[in-house]
Amino acid sequence: MKKTILSMSLAAVCGLASAQVNYKVTLKTDNSEITNVYLRSTETEEIIDSAECKGGQAVLEGQTEKPAIAILNLGANQKHKGQVFFILDETPTVISYGNLKQLEEGSALNQKMFAAQHNVYEKFSNLMSKFQEKVRKANEQYGQNIPDSILKPLQKEYNDLYEGRNNDVRKAAEDNKDNLVAAAFIGECIEAFGADYVKNFLASYPYKDAGILKSTYEYIAALDRKAEGAMFTDFTMNDMNGEARKLSDYVGKGNYVLVDFWASWCGPCRAEMPNVKKAYEQFHPKGFEIVGVSFDNNKASWQKATEQLGITWPQMSDLKGWQCEAGKIYGIRSIPATILFGPDGKIVATDLRSEALQKKLEEIYK
Repeated sequence: MKKTILSMSLAAVCGLASAQVNYKVTLKTDNSEITNVYLRSTETEEIIDSAECKGGQAVLEGQTEKPAIAILNLGANQKHKGQVFFILDETPTVISYGNLKQLEEGSALNQKMFAAQHNVYEKFSNLMSKFQEKVRKANEQYGQNIPDSILKPLQKEYNDLYEGRNNDVRKAAEDNKDNLVAAAFIGECIEAFGADYVKNFLASYPYKDAGILKSTYEYIAALDRKAEGAMFTDFTMNDMNGEARKLSDYVGKGNYVLVDFWASWCGPCRAEMPNVKKAYEQFHPKGFEIVGVSFDNNKASWQKATEQLGITWPQMSDLKGWQCEAGKIYGIRSIPATILFGPDGKIVATDLRSEALQKKLEEIYK
């Protein structure tokens, strides 16, 4: 076991000036596969403490600024083998990890943290398991020909499950808007309730500077950069010949430009590509341009896919997969995704695909 003082970035998580305190965290488990426990910063994901798990128990002790949201990662240095979010504070914390993650001892703040997690994640997991069993039985009975009388209720139940989960996440944030627990949940509200909801929440939130919110602020900023009417934000990546290209080499030059975020390994991207190709062939003679931004890791796979799919428009990539810098700049969390830029370089529309893309271009070039 090593003892460390948390970094200043983690110390800033509390948003308050506070004295240095000792922490003690004990993990109890009957899972023999858990040989090591790692304490990670929710802001940097760096390991800030570790301990060996012996006899089903691991103890971490050190110093930090209070309070701070941290993560316990379980396993042989495998970041997501198993993890527990909790509040790292001066009250000794005892966590049991088995089929459920339980707080045996801890502060009132940790009690709120675990209660919120149970109500969101474990509740959803249990409901989803039951739903998946229904789907399994339907597939066993009907295969690919599930009748609408069964399929439609299943689809509604699926949508209702996620709507319920989203509402539970929002409730976890709203119920804890006077403490640090909300910081662990409010970022998840962006997709379901919009960036404006989260902005308004954070405006009066006393822990708005919590380190765990770093990615939330980054995503909100990215969505602002992707908003209709926003001027393009430039970036530089290599083309297939290894030559550095800027987005500004194509955008803001007097033509409409569609930036298509895709990857060779993405099935929906490949399925959508004939529609993109059709749009290019129809409207390119009128000035329409496309720039592909690939989320590939492998250059050979990227190049092979462009040949297979008949892609002839310019391509860019940093070969970082989901860590693609352009994806971070524009908040791209799923692909295929598109951004249509106007002749002046301002965003005209986003996520145009299939008929929506065709219709928009017909409006532009009528």
